[in-house]
Amino acid sequence: MTPSRRRRRRRRHPVRSAAAATLVCVLAALFLLFVTVPAKRADSRAFATAPACVGDEPALECRKTIDGTVKGTETDPRGKTTHYWLSITGRGGETHHADMNGPASVYGRVKPGDKVKATYWRGKIRFVDFRGTVQLTADQPKDAYRFPLACGLGLLALGATFAWLTYWMVRQVGRHPARYAWQATVLPCAGVLTGVVAFVAPLVTDTVPTALALTGAGAVPVVLGALWRIRVRRRQSEEFEIVPVVPEREECVEGGIAARTPYRGELIGAYLVVGPGLLAVTPDPEGRALRRVLPRTLVVERVRVPYWSDPSGVTAETRGWRKALRQVVVVCRDGADEVLIGVQRKHVPWVLGALQQPARAGQPREAAAAEGRA
Repeated sequence: MTPSRRRRRRRRHPVRSAAAATLVCVLAALFLLFVTVPAKRADSRAFATAPACVGDEPALECRKTIDGTVKGTETDPRGKTTHYWLSITGRGGETHHADMNGPASVYGRVKPGDKVKATYWRGKIRFVDFRGTVQLTADQPKDAYRFPLACGLGLLALGATFAWLTYWMVRQVGRHPARYAWQATVLPCAGVLTGVVAFVAPLVTDTVPTALALTGAGAVPVVLGALWRIRVRRRQSEEFEIVPVVPEREECVEGGIAARTPYRGELIGAYLVVGPGLLAVTPDPEGRALRRVLPRTLVVERVRVPYWSDPSGVTAETRGWRKALRQVVVVCRDGADEVLIGVQRKHVPWVLGALQQPARAGQPREAAAAEGRA
C-alpha cells in the first residue's frame, strides 16, 4: 500500500464531515437570511404602518388599544428563559395576559389597581402604556428579525470556515504533507471569532445595513490577523532539535509505533515503556505486561512534526485533538526499514535517551528482543 493511498483513505471521513457541516451551516444560514428575516421585517413594517381599529373591528391588520386595570404580575422561570406576565382586567371584566420583554420599565413600576393601556395587533398584545412609559412585549414584531439575522450571519461565517477546512484537506494536504498545530487552530479560531462578531452585530444595532457593516468591520482585522499568523507559522521548520535525556527509571507514556520491518505485527499497543537502554511498546497502561522491546539496531534520523500520511496510531488522532496537536514523530531506521515512533513532545527526550543509551548490563541485543516476546 502506497503512502498516498493510505492518506486518501484516512482523510475520507474528515473531508466528508467538514463538507457536511459546510452544507448544513450554509443551507440553514440561507433559509434564515432569505426566508425568516424578510418575513420578520415585513411583519415589523406592517405593524409600524397598521392603522387604528374602528369600533369593534378585530385587531387583525389594525391596532386596537384597550383600557384596563393591573390585576397583578407574575415571574415564571422556565429553564434558561424567564417570562414576566402582566395581568390586566378590561372594562368588561375580561382578563388579558401580556408577556413583557423584561422586568424593568412598566412591569417593574406597576402595582395592582394601576390604570394601563394595552395595544393589540394580530390577536396579541404588542406593548403596554403606563403613564406615558411604553414597554414592548415579548411578541413585539419591531425587532423580531434580529435574532434570526444574528443566527444566519453566525452560521454563514461557520459555514465559510468549514468550507475552507474542506478545501485544505482536499487540495492543500498533498502539497503540504506536514501537520502543524496552526492548521487546526488559526483559521478555525478566526472563523469562530468572526461568527461571534456576526452574531452579536444584529443584537446591538438597529438596522440590517448597520449590522452588516459592523460584521464586516469586525471580520476584516480577524481575517488579516489569521493570515499574518499563517504566514509566520509557515516559515517554521518541520524538524526539531531536542536534547536526549536518559530516564532514571522506567516510565510508561502514551505513544505508538509504525514500522515496515518483519516484526511490525508485534508492535501492538498505545503505550511506550522508556528506561535506561530500554524502549518497548505495550498495550498495558501500567507498562508491565505484553512488552515488545525494540531492537538496539534502531538508528534515530530526525524528529519531525506528524505527516498527514502517518498512521493514526503515530499521530494520536484517536486520543483527541489536544494530544494530537502536541504529538511529534521520531523517525528511525532499522537497517533499510523505516520505523516511526509517535509520542508527546514532552516525552521525546526520554525516547531519544532510551535509544542512545546502551543496553542494560547483562542484557544483550538478542535477549532484549526475546524479552518482548516472552
